[in-house]
Amino acid sequence: MKINKKIVRVQIKSLIFLIIFCLQFTLGFNSSIITAYADENEKVEFNKLFITEDEYEKTMKEVVQVYLDEKREDGYLKIDENTKLYYQKYSVENPKATIVISHGFSESLEKYREIIYYFLKSGYSVYGIEHRGHGRSGSLGVIDKSQVNITDFNYYVSDFKKFIDDIVKPNIGQEKMLLYAHSMGGAIGAKFLEKYPEYFDAAILNAPMLEIDTGNTPEFLAESISWIYTTFSFGDKYVATQKPYNLEYNLEKSCTSSDVRYKYYYDIVSSNNDLQRGGASYNWLRNSIKATKEITKQENASKIEIPVLLFQAEKDTYVKPRGQNMFAQYAKNCKVILSVGSKHETYREKDSVLKPYLNNVFDFYNKNLKTE
Repeated sequence: MKINKKIVRVQIKSLIFLIIFCLQFTLGFNSSIITAYADENEKVEFNKLFITEDEYEKTMKEVVQVYLDEKREDGYLKIDENTKLYYQKYSVENPKATIVISHGFSESLEKYREIIYYFLKSGYSVYGIEHRGHGRSGSLGVIDKSQVNITDFNYYVSDFKKFIDDIVKPNIGQEKMLLYAHSMGGAIGAKFLEKYPEYFDAAILNAPMLEIDTGNTPEFLAESISWIYTTFSFGDKYVATQKPYNLEYNLEKSCTSSDVRYKYYYDIVSSNNDLQRGGASYNWLRNSIKATKEITKQENASKIEIPVLLFQAEKDTYVKPRGQNMFAQYAKNCKVILSVGSKHETYREKDSVLKPYLNNVFDFYNKNLKTE
């Protein structure tokens, strides 16, 4: 009997596709995903406070920046003889709670001005640190100053703990401590929660980096390549397609679809060399992939018992949802919200996406202020 090899290949491909689909469906179902549609009419509690795109630049410069400058205290936390990390703290009278920010890859705290303003005006004190190798915490780049490089992802976590122990905790009262972590900062935050589950009372993970989108290169291959580069002492080289910082203005390739919010931070970074960060080294890639695999293991994620709200971005091209779904499935009390129409940085998206997102953020934090 003759076998049509072409038909067999098609059938095998169909079977593989069906298996993958079923696995994705199972993960998604168990993660309790809720869709957050970008509804322009959705009610938000802070309509009067919200800064619209129509008046964004003017309001940020004349209102927000002035207010933040009055509230901000900043300094440096010494980690060792060669490392000091920049931090900011903002205090309000009789705070509802304290929010600690863990920012994302290549970012600085200046990117969070708008949401810090909302937090403060809503009665929360805010603390944030610029992770090592980022912003005013200095560069770890080998090829150039803008390169993002790390030889052990756990440095980020231990830095974050020292910041909380030495700066945050001694300066707050008995109020609850809440985490707000984005992307790479979400991976740092998740790993921190697994290692120190008693520190925070609730956490928001915004598009957390729990599986990196490696583009056309499968993750296993990207991991293998990074292993080869680091093993043979080439870990400080840029990952293929990654480049140093450049001044190109490109909204389409950015992490937001809001031109005014993109431009606002672009102008800040382009005029400050300390904030300019580009692509990643193979050291960073290898250690980050390793970290994401550890974070999403059931034995680790299941250690987290506090309420966690995990936001997924529908149009995310930087991280994949599979790792997020695995984490949400294993964490004891994690809800997932899909932000429809959002690119990677939902916290600075266009108004129609940002409003419902912020409504969910404050609803979650406010609900977790209540004493049981």
